[in-house]
Amino acid sequence: MAPGPWSADLDGETLTVGIGWLGRADLPLRLIARVSRLAWPWWAGIGVRLGRGLVAFVPASGPTALIELTEPIAVRAPLRWHTRRVVIAAEDVDGLIEAVAEARRAF
Repeated sequence: MAPGPWSADLDGETLTVGIGWLGRADLPLRLIARVSRLAWPWWAGIGVRLGRGLVAFVPASGPTALIELTEPIAVRAPLRWHTRRVVIAAEDVDGLIEAVAEARRAF
């Protein structure tokens, strides 16, 4: 029973992150206050992780992007959870950060 594909898609107004049926977050670009790098530690676990004040979508430890929002949003992790910080792992973390920052400047 695999959780499904990992994805991070950026359209004109939203960054959508998903891990199959395990979790999904739709991050409106207008609510993104800051994007930065974060080293996700091995001891924090993998998959959809809930932490104090954040939700993480991570398949492995290592570099991730930390998205900080101006207000809380509801995400599915796999149950409904509210957060202002989302951690996202990607093959190209710097490329994800640059793409989100560039898209955010349009607002």
